[in-house]
Amino acid sequence: MTSVEKNLKFIIFVGLIVLLYVPFIVADGMFFPYVTGKAYIFRITTGIIFGIYLILAILHPIYRPKKNFILYTFTAFLISIFISNWTGINPLASFWSNFERMEGWVTIAHLFALFVALGSILREKKDWLILFNASIIASLFMLFSAIGQVIEEGFNTRVATTLGNSTFLGVYMLFNAFLSLFFLLRNKISFRGWYSWVYGIIFVLQSAVVFQTGTRGSMLGLLGGVVLIAVLIALFNKENKIFRKTAFSLIGIVIIFVSSVFLLKETDLVQNNVALKRMTTISITEKTAEARINNWQMAIEGFKERPILGWGQSNFNYVFDKYYLPKHYGNETWFDRVHNILFDWLIAGGLVGLLLYLSIWVSSLFNIWKSIKLRLNEKAVLVGMLGGYFVHNFFVFDQVVSYIYFGFILAFIYSQSRDIDSKDSEFKLISYDFSKKIKKVLVVIILLLIPVLIYSINYPSYATNKELDSALKTTKNNPDGTISYNHEDGIYGNIEFFKKAIERNNFGKFESTERAIISAYQILSIQNLDQDIKQDYVNFVAEKMSEQIKNYPNNSRYPYIFGSFLAQTNQSELAEKYLLQAIRISSTKQELRIPLIRFYNRTGQNEKAVNLAKETFELDESKKRPWKEYLKAAARFDRDLTTFLINEQIEKNNSEWVEEFLITNISNKPDVLQSRISLAAFYVQIDDKKRAAEVLNEAIVDFPDSKREIENIKNLQNI
Repeated sequence: MTSVEKNLKFIIFVGLIVLLYVPFIVADGMFFPYVTGKAYIFRITTGIIFGIYLILAILHPIYRPKKNFILYTFTAFLISIFISNWTGINPLASFWSNFERMEGWVTIAHLFALFVALGSILREKKDWLILFNASIIASLFMLFSAIGQVIEEGFNTRVATTLGNSTFLGVYMLFNAFLSLFFLLRNKISFRGWYSWVYGIIFVLQSAVVFQTGTRGSMLGLLGGVVLIAVLIALFNKENKIFRKTAFSLIGIVIIFVSSVFLLKETDLVQNNVALKRMTTISITEKTAEARINNWQMAIEGFKERPILGWGQSNFNYVFDKYYLPKHYGNETWFDRVHNILFDWLIAGGLVGLLLYLSIWVSSLFNIWKSIKLRLNEKAVLVGMLGGYFVHNFFVFDQVVSYIYFGFILAFIYSQSRDIDSKDSEFKLISYDFSKKIKKVLVVIILLLIPVLIYSINYPSYATNKELDSALKTTKNNPDGTISYNHEDGIYGNIEFFKKAIERNNFGKFESTERAIISAYQILSIQNLDQDIKQDYVNFVAEKMSEQIKNYPNNSRYPYIFGSFLAQTNQSELAEKYLLQAIRISSTKQELRIPLIRFYNRTGQNEKAVNLAKETFELDESKKRPWKEYLKAAARFDRDLTTFLINEQIEKNNSEWVEEFLITNISNKPDVLQSRISLAAFYVQIDDKKRAAEVLNEAIVDFPDSKREIENIKNLQNI
């Protein structure tokens, strides 16, 4: 190995250490600090690693990629998703995603580049063992951070640490738990040596963190993966009795653990631990599970419309708008992911994309089982790891950190496949050896091109992100206790930063425009701010939002946010126009109708309010909030309808709806006697005269001038 080759490989190892550090990055001073910083470091580091790999592959044919089904399927998947994104609904979002997710085709392409580079360079298993051990050591720091969070906040908290999301921490620790199990089971298990004890204890601690995240997908993935590993070892490792006994012990431990949790689910031990409590609530009727199933049903309808190539990445929100199920109301209003890896790729890439994605998994499992470099137990753990990861993703979706580990595992499997060390040129995709002159030219081109690509891929959106973060900072607290504007030009400074962020015209413009109008509420609430400045800001955000709505007319989120803002600022005609546009885009989503119902109520358009409220409630009559909006609208001018709506819910055994509405009405109008009388009448109607008397007696105290009237009501109702 030449000195140049050694130095280049050393740089790659440094890059790998940086990638292991990515989960710990929190980019303060950036928009979505738990996501964006990680993504940019991943992309930049991967770009450098891939550039160095290309130089190595040019100089030394041994590093060139080999023919292998994982490489074929991954390449085909990458091309397929590129086409789906190009022909999809919003190509800009599909290729680049947004700051909240930082996924898109760009991230998949970087994952592919990392896979090819590591799979071709790290051909020796010892190199991978060093990397995996380094990852386990890094996970210990994350583990200590999680323990610190539990000590500070108690066992009834879902830990997230520097990942910013318990689900993301769950899958990070899931991978590392299986890596610890990989080392624990690959050699002879001995309770006398340090080896088994160290990896065994680390595995238990990592598993505890997986559970403390409260992420049910990760918990099920860990338990299912461990059982799968044990079954494979028990079935195929017939020569080593210790491993077979260990396998059966693992199955027994899982069964006993799960059974104990469910048997003790009503005890304080389970109820006061968020992880154990969430385990016992795994059910298709549980609120989160219902939301997931609803998403899957909507995804099926979206697939029917675009079955071959799908809608493109990051475009599930269009499916969610178009095929929204009214029964979903009460869950999140906006979903940009299906929260199921199969449906996510079915929507993003259609049937072609999904099948190619699954083919990567199938080819990986095939390569694991056919490898002559992997021991049986190592194969079992890798299969269990992929199985656990798949179960996790069956309920959520990937993000930067999980992609990094998936890339590591795919590259490891690729590097350990049967033909990796073959000197036969037929196994290489490119076996031709270039002349020294051509090699020098190619190396120079790569040295010039890679920095340009890294800059052009990352800097424009990074600059947008920083400008957006600055634009969101309106005021600051001074050391003397006073409050001043964050920028020298006051609010005009905010406008300028928003304008820069939007006019860069990259994927950051979506969130920048949306945040500009959301910030308007805060700016308009500043009491001493000149009215002309407020108007200038309103004009600015109105211009930018109207442009975005025009350019992306099928996204209900934009006209909904804009229309709601216009309604709050009493711009009647425009408010109605944009809110109606949002409703046309997503005609079955109740939440989009609520601001318009309230706007009609506030502006005295009673008939419009009642008609829209009635239509909204009838989308799904099991939902309480739309009924309350309907009742509010009716109560303004139609007493008979009001009475009918109340009696109808009482007959349906929804008396608590009526009670809640009437009590809230008293809170909102404490000086109105009729609100008390209505609540008392309700209690009489449901034959609860004791509570009716309590309400009227309190009314006598609060309204002494109306004592005689209230006493007459009590006498008439025999209270």
